[in-house]
Amino acid sequence: MKEVQINYSGMNLDYKMASELAASLATKELDLSEPVMVAWHDKKTSRMSPAIEGGDINTRWHDYGESHGGKLVVDINGEYDFIFADSSAFEPYGPSPYINLYDKRGNEFLCQINALRDPHNPNKEACVPLDEVISKMT
Repeated sequence: MKEVQINYSGMNLDYKMASELAASLATKELDLSEPVMVAWHDKKTSRMSPAIEGGDINTRWHDYGESHGGKLVVDINGEYDFIFADSSAFEPYGPSPYINLYDKRGNEFLCQINALRDPHNPNKEACVPLDEVISKMT
């Protein structure tokens, strides 16, 4: 796997900003026609995806990414790591019935599109706080 390290200064990065920076870099990578993030590790909060019960937080996410087609690892400030694969060889599944939305406070939610009253604002009937979803996966 190709490894790239980004040292970003001037402001503190959170996960969202770091993942957007990594995704932006991945879209410019010549070996990835259609980059897709397959694994990540947030060292600041000790979180990883996929969340694998009993897995070593420091290595399991990397093993998963490598074994699932990972071609590019992006390390940002030694705090966040992202693994990207190329999805161009796969057929699209079609539109997803889910969307990630943020409320006015910046909290992230996973929402069912067809149950939303307003497609820009999460509501209790259609959405689950993302932290709650992640906690059930670990």
